[in-house]
Amino acid sequence: MSLAAQANSPKVAMKPAGSDLRQHPRIVCIDGSVLRLAVRPEFRGRKAIMLDISTGGIGLVLQDPVDAGATLVFELIDDSGSNSIGRLARVRHCRPHPVPPEAPWLPKTPVLSKFFRSLLRIEPPKPEGHAWFVGCEFDRPLSEADMKVLFERLQAAYM
Repeated sequence: MSLAAQANSPKVAMKPAGSDLRQHPRIVCIDGSVLRLAVRPEFRGRKAIMLDISTGGIGLVLQDPVDAGATLVFELIDDSGSNSIGRLARVRHCRPHPVPPEAPWLPKTPVLSKFFRSLLRIEPPKPEGHAWFVGCEFDRPLSEADMKVLFERLQAAYM
């Protein structure tokens, strides 16, 4: 069936350009969970900030761009260290993103400097440059048990 015939068919609903094409609902991670991951084939260790996750994929912020199609290897570990979820994920897209103020790759601000800024109510300088938002699809979906571990980890961050 041609695209024009599909668009006119009452059985097929065409999505408008730019619409959300996600297949799984996302859980937004506002705590800025830091993950360690490696990118194939180099397997150089990197730190990333988890922005969102679903049973089918994950959204991360990285210091450097990653090519679409690259494979990431990472492990999510709960606070106790007893439960871990290892996954492969394929990069679907990568785009510029503002650098988060507490990005793990930024140099640490000295404690004394933080103290004086808070005392004088001076805003810390915004990080320069940009980071990269990387959207990935898991090699296999997360199970309900895996999602439960993640929910518990996210809830523990706010209690």
